[in-house]
Amino acid sequence: MDADQTTIKLDVDKWKIKVRHRRNNRMRLQINLSKDEAEAYKNFAEICKPEDITESDFLKTVFITGVEGLNKQLAEMVQQYAKENQSELAASGITVLEDEDGEIKLASTADLISADVSGPTQMISDGPKSDKPEKYED
Repeated sequence: MDADQTTIKLDVDKWKIKVRHRRNNRMRLQINLSKDEAEAYKNFAEICKPEDITESDFLKTVFITGVEGLNKQLAEMVQQYAKENQSELAASGITVLEDEDGEIKLASTADLISADVSGPTQMISDGPKSDKPEKYED
């Protein structure tokens, strides 16, 4: 089935976005869409939005899903860069560790000098550990 499709070029340079930081770590975003962009969103929402979800909640879900997707993509790009540029990172004092699953972790070379890395790799803590035993409360 060949359906005529219209593509809309998103011209990010012309977007008008207002960001207002509010109390209690809240934020308000306002994005002004062009006529074509607004129509594209309305068509998308009409098809994809479940009936039992408000438009506001649906839009938040779309936004957060996009942020999570972008975050995942950036993390993959960092891992790929680290894997391909191990010697350059080593010259900067960063050691690239790859665990059994192929996941890349970065660590300070100076911190690894005295650490035992012969076993499975672990994230290096950000600070000294306390000598006091942990207390558990019921």
